[in-house]
Amino acid sequence: MAKRFDQYDTSEPVARRFVRVVREHVDLSGLRIVEPSAGSGSILRELPPGTRGIDILPRGSGIEKKDFLTFRAGGDRAVAFIGNPPFSGGLASTFFNRAAPQAQVIAFILPRSFKKASVRNKLDGDFHLLHEEDVEDDAFVFGGKPVHVPAVIQIWVRRAVRRDRVVEPKTHPDFILLKTREGADFAMQRIGARAGRVHRELWRSSEAHYFVHAIRPGVEEIIKGLDFKSVVNNVAGKPSLAKTELVSLYSEWIERFGYPSSDALVE
Repeated sequence: MAKRFDQYDTSEPVARRFVRVVREHVDLSGLRIVEPSAGSGSILRELPPGTRGIDILPRGSGIEKKDFLTFRAGGDRAVAFIGNPPFSGGLASTFFNRAAPQAQVIAFILPRSFKKASVRNKLDGDFHLLHEEDVEDDAFVFGGKPVHVPAVIQIWVRRAVRRDRVVEPKTHPDFILLKTREGADFAMQRIGARAGRVHRELWRSSEAHYFVHAIRPGVEEIIKGLDFKSVVNNVAGKPSLAKTELVSLYSEWIERFGYPSSDALVE
């Protein structure tokens, strides 16, 4: 039953830190606060008295049995939705966009994939990201045991001007990402614990690798030096590297350091 309803509770220490972070960035006075997926109440207990906690399957005292996807906050005061929505099946995005028409503030613990522009572009455009920070390892509890799920704290606020969509390039004039190994100069692992590894094992699976054809000298050496650790864990599951992330890191490197001289290139 717990797994079916994605009942991964926020640990008590993480719940305390999460609410502290929210208070540091948002003045909660005058706002009505709703915890939309209160579960066992670890976050709800850290929120101010009068906070309304709901859950489709409540497991703590003072939590109303309600389905947030059909819930209406009502009332005249601005609402802040604060909590840790379920992650599976795209429910985190669904919860965000369900909260948005009713909210002034949305502060959620979310899958780390919400750091990606492709995910943020699917969120209600009236909201702007005020603050984000990664959640520590083993932040959740399932079946009484600590569980690690890559997650991030994000605080969003409503503004009068709509947020621009972020369009990230998937290509770069210095190299081509091929669908097959034919014509490739090298490969790089796309998914798994070694995502971002550059090698010349061109027999590797195309489902787990990018095959790269370099247009100009030095591409392979530059890509080998990129810090993929900064992006491959921005997911809720296995580490992975998107084309947009590769192109973005490469472009940032070129902008910062320029192209290496021919003498510096490694044959």
